[in-house]
Amino acid sequence: MSWRERVLQGIQPGAPDLILIADPDGLMAEEDMLSTLESMGFDILFFGDPIAFRYVYESKYRPRRDRGETAPLVVVVQDDRQELRRLPFDVWVQGRKVFLSLADIFPRLSYPVVASLEKRWMDKLYESYEAYSGPHLGERATKDFVLEHVFGIAVDLIQSPVDLMKTLLSRHCRSVTFPKALDDHVVASLRNKAIFNTWPLEDIVPDRELFFKFLQREWKQYVTGGLREESTVVPFGDYDIRVYMDTLFAEGRLEQVHVESVEGLPDWVLPGVSFDRQANDARRLAWLLQEIRRSLPEASASHRDWQHTAVLWAEMQVLRFKLNIDSVAENEIEQLHDEVEDRFARWMLARYGSLASLPYTERPVMVHHVSRHLAYQRAKGLVGRVALLVIDGLSLDQWLIIRDFMREKHPAWRFEEGQVFAWVPTLTSVSRQSLFAGDPPMYLEKAIMSTSKEESLWCRLWEDSGVRGDRVYYAKSWDDSKLQESRDLLEQRPEVVGLVIDKVDRILHGMELGIPGMHQQVRLWAEQGWIGDFIDSLLKNQYTVFLTSDHGNIAAKGVGKLQDGILSEVRGERARVYGTEVLRKQMMEKAPGAIAWPGVGLPHGYCVLLASGRTAFVQEGQETVTHGGISLEEVVVPFVKIWEGR
Repeated sequence: MSWRERVLQGIQPGAPDLILIADPDGLMAEEDMLSTLESMGFDILFFGDPIAFRYVYESKYRPRRDRGETAPLVVVVQDDRQELRRLPFDVWVQGRKVFLSLADIFPRLSYPVVASLEKRWMDKLYESYEAYSGPHLGERATKDFVLEHVFGIAVDLIQSPVDLMKTLLSRHCRSVTFPKALDDHVVASLRNKAIFNTWPLEDIVPDRELFFKFLQREWKQYVTGGLREESTVVPFGDYDIRVYMDTLFAEGRLEQVHVESVEGLPDWVLPGVSFDRQANDARRLAWLLQEIRRSLPEASASHRDWQHTAVLWAEMQVLRFKLNIDSVAENEIEQLHDEVEDRFARWMLARYGSLASLPYTERPVMVHHVSRHLAYQRAKGLVGRVALLVIDGLSLDQWLIIRDFMREKHPAWRFEEGQVFAWVPTLTSVSRQSLFAGDPPMYLEKAIMSTSKEESLWCRLWEDSGVRGDRVYYAKSWDDSKLQESRDLLEQRPEVVGLVIDKVDRILHGMELGIPGMHQQVRLWAEQGWIGDFIDSLLKNQYTVFLTSDHGNIAAKGVGKLQDGILSEVRGERARVYGTEVLRKQMMEKAPGAIAWPGVGLPHGYCVLLASGRTAFVQEGQETVTHGGISLEEVVVPFVKIWEGR
């Protein structure tokens, strides 16, 4: 029995169709748990704002109950059992009450340690715990148990630089994050070993970016020092370390060191040195394509798997349009692109619905989580002044172009890069409004057709978080023409800043040269320097800068215009919106292959029809750069934290 099966024992077919769950540890807000409940026919509502809950319950579930229809619903309150009393009395009386706790699932482990883990690690922990028959473990022993059985790290067995590097490479190459308590435990244990006295453990153990910066410095010293082991503390000559290096350079996590000649260098060193830039880029492109094919997510994959694929695809796109590849290679990439989009679309139809309910405190998963995440970070004192820059329409590959320029011009900046999922349809009025509001689009029914309410939604969110309204700033169409506004902003220094930068969106809507043209224009915009200089001014005024996008973009080919006239509420090139299901069905008959989007998180009467694959509702054969659909490039967008650090 898995931990999910244990939790779901009281929530099975035939159970009452209204179940109220007190869930202080967030067990229900786990991706596979949510998908399982959906497959069982349950809807899930997380109780937060009583007014918002009442609106959804009264509009969607109460009418069905009043008509005597079944409306299986799980209501989750993420507090202790007493907090179920916060629910409206009529709901509390009717529902069956269930109380969940990690302390009941892992009674012989330290509760604070287990509760600090991300839920994705619970499968491994539960499997090991089921085989454990020893006594109750205290806090320190539980940390060792978790490190060994969940993350494969036995701290006591790390006795040499090779041991340490294998451990850190394995962890950081997989982008694994630990709770702070576990990181502190590892660092404290290693500090007791004299061999690591000179190692910057406090940096390289918990921080992925600082680890790779450390490794970059060490690699440069190793190459320029004639490949002598005494020139660096990292034992690059060890086989167990070498096996990682090729991948690190291919993925772009490490930069090659320039050499005048490769003559006499061992083969394993060659991926890490730069002699022929064109050949290196071609080699890296081939590796990325191979890795994308190898790791293409399956139907049951998590959202993290698709985020990883999106990054690989973005890296590949940048190289693809930088190099002059032949027609054979181009055709292979196009075929792979079709496979990626087909598989991603099927995953979206099956799994997208669970993303909105995932926790956002550690990292946001969807765009509406972003503002909530920033408010949480600020409330916990993890950041002070906050500036959120929303670059409308920016896709991951275009972000990589901007990032590389920023890294070169501002080497002191630090980037914590992640990805979030846009709301579907990937339209500005839907996804960007949701981003600033901090709520799914279903709560924005009266404003869903425009962006006119963004400022008030943004201010309300922060006022609810305890920030005075006059200390919250918002502006659209922010660019290099806003010189006086920028001076005023930096002089006033509000606590929270939200800005829409629409340069990329303007570029894509006028683009006739496809994605290569987009890359060229975005690169030119980055090189002009305004975006970097503006971020620099924010950092110098003690802001932590967060950069994201409301949706990406894709090059699509027309399959013919839809003759829907006034029937369509929104007439996008990749998305059409109709006021009723009847109208949508009528138009589907005229658009074979189009996708009737399920309407996850959307207001009632907002019926979406999407162009499939890489097609668009424009003149047949016409090529366009656009957005609105469910391609990987439109849906998975960057979420980046930028600050100055060591």
